[in-house]
Amino acid sequence: MIDAPDRICRLPEALLPMRERLLANLVMTSQIPAPGGEEAQRVRFMLDRFVEAGMVDTASDEVGNAVGRLPGKTGNRNILLVSHLDTIFPASLDHNVTVEAERVIGPGVGDNALGAAVVSMMPTVLEHLDIQLESNLIMLGSISSMGHGNHAGVRFFLDHLPEQLDFGICVEGMQLGRVNFFSIGTARADISCHVHQEPSRSYGSESALVVINHIINRILGIATPNRPYTTIRMGKLHAGVAYDIEPDHAELGVEIVSHRDEMIDRVHHQIEDIVSEMSARHAVDAHLDVFFKTQAGGIPFSHPLVKNVLDVMRTLGIEPDQGHSPSELSALIARKIPAVTLGISRGEKNRKRSPDYVLIEPILTGVAQLVGVILNIDQGMCDEVDDVG
Repeated sequence: MIDAPDRICRLPEALLPMRERLLANLVMTSQIPAPGGEEAQRVRFMLDRFVEAGMVDTASDEVGNAVGRLPGKTGNRNILLVSHLDTIFPASLDHNVTVEAERVIGPGVGDNALGAAVVSMMPTVLEHLDIQLESNLIMLGSISSMGHGNHAGVRFFLDHLPEQLDFGICVEGMQLGRVNFFSIGTARADISCHVHQEPSRSYGSESALVVINHIINRILGIATPNRPYTTIRMGKLHAGVAYDIEPDHAELGVEIVSHRDEMIDRVHHQIEDIVSEMSARHAVDAHLDVFFKTQAGGIPFSHPLVKNVLDVMRTLGIEPDQGHSPSELSALIARKIPAVTLGISRGEKNRKRSPDYVLIEPILTGVAQLVGVILNIDQGMCDEVDDVG
C-alpha cells in the first residue's frame, strides 16, 4: 500500500493518458450552447458520457438535471459531485472552440464547461486509475443555476433526494486553488424604470435614465458596515437607443453581499424604499425584482473536510485561495451538508475585449486534486469525530 500523500502526488502523472480525452470532452461540452432554460443538449451529452463509462443508474430527473450514480463497494457514504451546466451566453452566439498549445479558447470554457466536462468524465477517470470507492458517488449536472435560475436545479435535486448526502463537492472550471467552504450571503436584483407614455406634470418623468441616476445616487448613500462585511455593487445599466431620444425605459443591476443575512435583508428593504419613493416622486413605474438570493453560512475552518482539502492542495503544490464566489455550495450548506467548491484550472472569463480561455497544463493537477479529495472522503478522513469526555 502507498500512503495517501504519495498516492495523491503521483496522480497527475497517472492521469497523463487521459489528457486528450479530457480536452476532447471539454471542447465538445463547450460547443453545446446552454443558456439558462436550454441545457437539455448538455444534459444529454453528460448522460451519454456516464453510459459510455458503463454506468447503468443514469437519468434526467423531473426538472431536467443530469444524474449519474456510481455505487460503492459498501455504500457507507454518499458523496455528491456537482457542476452547473448553464452559461451566460445565448444560443445565437458562435460557440466554436479553439485549442492552442497552451490553452482552450471559447465562450464559457471555464464557466462552466470545464467543470461539467470533468464531472462527466469522473467514472472514466476512476476506472483508468483502478479506483473502486467504498462510497456511493452521485454526479449531478445541474440546470438553472446562474442568474434568474437561482440554483433551481440543485435545490430541486437536494429537496427530492431519497438518501442522505454525507459530503458535497462543487466543481468549477476556474480557478485552480479555489477552495470555498463558506457561502457569502448574496442578493441580486434588477431595478427597472419605465416612463408613462402620457406626459406628466411631475418633475423628472421625461427620462428613465435620469430617474435611474437619482436611484443610483440614493443607493450610494446607504451606509454599509465593515463588520459584518457588507457591500453593494451596481454592475449593469441599460438605457436608451439614440443620442437625441430621451429613454423611456432603463434597467439597473444590483448585487448585495454580506456575511450576515440580516444585513442583506436590511439593505434590500432600504433599496426597496428608495425605488418606491422615486417611482412616486417622478411619476414613473419603478420596480425592484430580487431574483437571486443565497444565505450566508458554511463549515468551520477546523472541519476535517477543509483540513483534508488543504492537505491535498499542499501535496500537489496548489496555492489555496479561500475567497467567496457564488456556486451550488450555498444550496448544500443551507441543508447542513459539509461541502466545498474546487476549481480545476486557471484562465480568464467574462472579459470585455478578449474571449474566455482556460489553460491546459493545470487541468490534470486540478483533476488529481478532485480525485484526492474524493479518496480522503471515501476513507473516512473527513468525518467529524464527536468529542468524548
